[in-house]
Amino acid sequence: MNYSAKQLRRRLLPRTLFARSLMILSVPILLLQMIVAYVFFDRHWDAMSDKLVFALAGEIQMISDRLVTASPDQVKGIIAETSKSLDIMVTVENGKHNLESPELSFQKFTWFDIAEKLQEQLTAKLGRPFTIRPYEKDKWFEVVVRLNGGRDAHFVCPDRRLFSATTYIFILWLIGSAAVLLGIAMLFMRNQIRPIMRLAVAAEKLGKGQDVPDFAPSGASEVRRASKAFLQMKDRLKRQMEQRTAMLSGVSHDLRTPLTRMKLQLAMSSAHGQESDNLRQDVEEMERMIEGYLAFARGEGDEAVEMTDLRPMLERIIVRARRQGCDVKEEIAGRLMIKVRPVAVERAIANIVTNSCKYGKHVWVAARTEEDHIEIAVDDDGPGIAPDLREEVFKPFFRVEKSRNKKTGGVGLGLSIARDIVHSHGGEIQLDDSRHGGLRAVIRLPL
Repeated sequence: MNYSAKQLRRRLLPRTLFARSLMILSVPILLLQMIVAYVFFDRHWDAMSDKLVFALAGEIQMISDRLVTASPDQVKGIIAETSKSLDIMVTVENGKHNLESPELSFQKFTWFDIAEKLQEQLTAKLGRPFTIRPYEKDKWFEVVVRLNGGRDAHFVCPDRRLFSATTYIFILWLIGSAAVLLGIAMLFMRNQIRPIMRLAVAAEKLGKGQDVPDFAPSGASEVRRASKAFLQMKDRLKRQMEQRTAMLSGVSHDLRTPLTRMKLQLAMSSAHGQESDNLRQDVEEMERMIEGYLAFARGEGDEAVEMTDLRPMLERIIVRARRQGCDVKEEIAGRLMIKVRPVAVERAIANIVTNSCKYGKHVWVAARTEEDHIEIAVDDDGPGIAPDLREEVFKPFFRVEKSRNKKTGGVGLGLSIARDIVHSHGGEIQLDDSRHGGLRAVIRLPL
């Protein structure tokens, strides 16, 4: 699969703010450490190794020259003096090997570059055959130099003569300092990200209709400003809902009073006829519309959020629908635990099921728990709703005149109330074609 540069960058870059902030801090540190390490090895390592190799080659040259001209008794003294003073074990034996043999090549060593430098220095200083080979002990090596008379001088040296412990200490300091700096950066960044995460959780709870009484601004000034704006928005929304409920309660009282007088006058009136019957029907329809509108405006009211199992709720709704003569088949998988306002959610689901029972002969109710939400699907075999009207039916008082029976229908608020309740819980409701030929309503409530 081919990706553009922009898509590849999106896939490679971390998605969370914490990871991106940590990357912004860690990348410069790592680059700095790499540059320092490169400069160290390019400058210090080469200079140090050259000096160590030059010193060791000079010592081997000096001892070899003395051994060439020394008598047997003097050789023993030179060997004893060298082993005591120069950290080199020297032995003189009769030559048994061809010093030019490839099997004794220095290329067997893991420190190839330093062995090559040592060979170059020995070639320049000795002027006689020699070879470098591993020694029987670990971290030791041997330089064999051909002397006069078929004798070989064996110089056994530790690796530390060519290496410095400061190299490893420097690398450990680099790694250790980088780890400490990254640890401190992670600690500070986590403390900076935590208020943002709390703000995100509070906004998510508010979107699901839950209260956030324990949320308080914290963190950096920008995060505090965003938190204060969030709290102000929450208060404004709460005041708006309270004002709407209070206003509609007043409207309800003002409208019910003249409607009650009209109903009383009609009941006491002795007039009978088509006009009186039409007037009674108009009054009853106005009363139903007012009750429906008030129900829509109240929404879920002041009901508290609590952990609820939706399975018993669905079973109650299905039992009521069957009592009214609706053929309902259910497919409910296990427990459906979720934090909701139970009365409001039951009302929303009941509106959907009742709507399907009105316009379909058979209704199917299915519910299951997904990874991050609960899905409730209601299918019917009724006339359905045209795709271009499926969004319109959620508007208050909207009715599909052609496909829905106006006499048996309500005032067009059932779906509006259902969607209002579902949205207040952070969920969604969608309409689609049912596999049974009618309408399919799907409610998804986030866990």
